[in-house]
Amino acid sequence: MNKIGKKLFGYFFLVMIFFSVVVFTGYYGILKYQLIGHHEEELVDKAEIIKRQLEEFCCTDGQVGKGAYLKYLDDITLAEVYVIRKDGEPFTCGKNSDSEKQASAKVKMYANQVFSTEKSILERVKNENGKSILYVAEPVFEEGELISALVMVDTFKMEWDNFVVPMLVLLFCLLLAITVSIFLIVFLVKRFMKPIHRIGFVTKELANGNYQAKVGIYDNNEIGILAKETDILAEKLDVAQRKSERMNKMQKDYITNLSHELRTPVAVIRSSLEAIKDGMVAPEEVLDYQNQILTETVSLQRLINDMLELSRLENEDFPIEKDTMNLYEALEDSIRSVRLLANDHNIEIEYSRKGEEWLIDGDYGRIRQMFIIVLENAVKYSKNDTKIQIEVYEKERECFVSVQDEGCGISKEDQEMIFEKFYRTSDMKKTGTGLGLVIMKNIAKRHDIDFRLTSEVGKGTKILFIIPCYI
Repeated sequence: MNKIGKKLFGYFFLVMIFFSVVVFTGYYGILKYQLIGHHEEELVDKAEIIKRQLEEFCCTDGQVGKGAYLKYLDDITLAEVYVIRKDGEPFTCGKNSDSEKQASAKVKMYANQVFSTEKSILERVKNENGKSILYVAEPVFEEGELISALVMVDTFKMEWDNFVVPMLVLLFCLLLAITVSIFLIVFLVKRFMKPIHRIGFVTKELANGNYQAKVGIYDNNEIGILAKETDILAEKLDVAQRKSERMNKMQKDYITNLSHELRTPVAVIRSSLEAIKDGMVAPEEVLDYQNQILTETVSLQRLINDMLELSRLENEDFPIEKDTMNLYEALEDSIRSVRLLANDHNIEIEYSRKGEEWLIDGDYGRIRQMFIIVLENAVKYSKNDTKIQIEVYEKERECFVSVQDEGCGISKEDQEMIFEKFYRTSDMKKTGTGLGLVIMKNIAKRHDIDFRLTSEVGKGTKILFIIPCYI
């Protein structure tokens, strides 16, 4: 048992001992009251009844029943009863004495205390044999005047069998309960510590990099909540690890792709220039080589510009000059720029909108660039003699711009990666830098524009922009 388990066991054991002492003490007090206190109350009640009866006898003229009542008081009450007048003589009504029983000095002392205080007295004393003797003294009045004192004497002997046996039985039961409880406490402590040990084990596994470890405890209590939060932490660490691995792979792929994209045009330019310099190119082919060098230079310049543009967009601290602008104007401007390219492939662009204007706070040039990237891709990957549908509509303070083509489409596996740098599917044409959709995504992000991509291989692709109204 570990330290926490020992502490829990100690706490449970102390609480159990405390309640056992409380139960034992309480039972002792109740039993003592039942055996002694109840007897005292019963004797006092009897004295009260006799007192009232004597007062009734004194207030009536008839003597019928008075003598018999006084004679058999000892038998009725199972105690010694003395009725003493103020002069120390036994109580009488009339000329004849109704009691010849002689009172002891102790009885006369209590009677005198009643005469002096006119109050009831209850006292317990012990005689030479160690027995308890109860004295109850009550004043007896006649028409408001104290005429005599009633003194009852009862010798009370404690029956120790009636007291000790129940206490021993209780003590035995408590010891038995403590013994059984010890085993029960050990079992409960181990059961309580089991999930904590499991959480500690999983925590060590997480610290060692094993994010697949799970606690697997689903109790509806604080430990269950802790176990659940530990499992959630493990899942998040696992996701973070996979994301980190993915980012590292993306970074390596980015460097590899960047090196490839830069190496290819540089190699073509260098080889062409070396061929011209060494006179290995015929005069009539020099122009073709120059055109090739120009094409590769333009491609290289475009790649560098795209990389710089992307670097700026990905930098949150790089400001974008935003102003109030009409979204429809930027969209229609981009359509005009792409329409010429579409005509070369006999692709029809259908444009429809609902509404006069949609004002937003944005950078006109970058919003236009975002739409041009999407439209150029739609033209580039569409078949000849097809059409591109552009639909604009407004709904609940949001503007929806849909661009749908009839191109080759994108598989579900590629849809998750299409917005990564330099990523191209095997079916895509190799023209372009592979950064266009990444730039589009970052422009949309910097303008709080949401977009959804849906595509089906062989049927086409649809991108839906959701633009909130800022004005």
